[in-house]
Amino acid sequence: MSLDVQGLSLSIKGRKVLDGVSFSVPAGGSLGIVGTMGSGKTSLLHCIKGIIPSIVKGEMQGSVLLGGAARKPMDMGIGIVFQNPNDQIFCPTLREEVEFGLRNQRWNGQLEERAAEALWKVGLHKRAEEDPFDLSHGQRQKLAIASVLAMDPGVILLDEPTSSLDHRTSLEIYSILSGLTREGKTVVVVEHDTDLLLGLGKQFMVLDSGRVVAQGDESIFLRGEVADCGVKIPWKRS
Repeated sequence: MSLDVQGLSLSIKGRKVLDGVSFSVPAGGSLGIVGTMGSGKTSLLHCIKGIIPSIVKGEMQGSVLLGGAARKPMDMGIGIVFQNPNDQIFCPTLREEVEFGLRNQRWNGQLEERAAEALWKVGLHKRAEEDPFDLSHGQRQKLAIASVLAMDPGVILLDEPTSSLDHRTSLEIYSILSGLTREGKTVVVVEHDTDLLLGLGKQFMVLDSGRVVAQGDESIFLRGEVADCGVKIPWKRS
């Protein structure tokens, strides 16, 4: 499902957080978003999902289109994975965790099959009846991704999914994301490690103080204005 963000601006308590952000991602495409702390990356994801202004108050302008139509508040066609997986985990088993969203939406289909498929996609299907807090941090992040996948959203947003993960687990996470794009899912990732992003797709965006500094293919990382923002230059482009 395609995602189009047009002229998105956000102010919270009188402070400008986003300023005229626009981009488009086709169905099955990906966008990697980078920027230093305070550049507006997380707020952008929250606006796309509808957390702002539905839950977190803020003055938002612009539009978010999902498949060419206006995104509804907290649209279930958009899934979001937060930076800390512990913020999304609270059920006694992995299976129940993945089923929770479906039950909350009063899903009438076969919950067990949907949950099993989602856990299989992230490599946790053999641990379905275990306690989520017996998992490593990286495995919990995979569980959080599975919980989103079970809802079958067309667009998946991820906020620094490899934060605090070792390199091997980070590569495993990005292998999962690459698989999702091959299935036709649209993936938008906020990430600090630009080398990981280069392995996912070909479309990138740099934010600084809520504004788009650069947008395009990997060549944007060679621009002087991007280096001036303090963004990590990918190793193979440095």
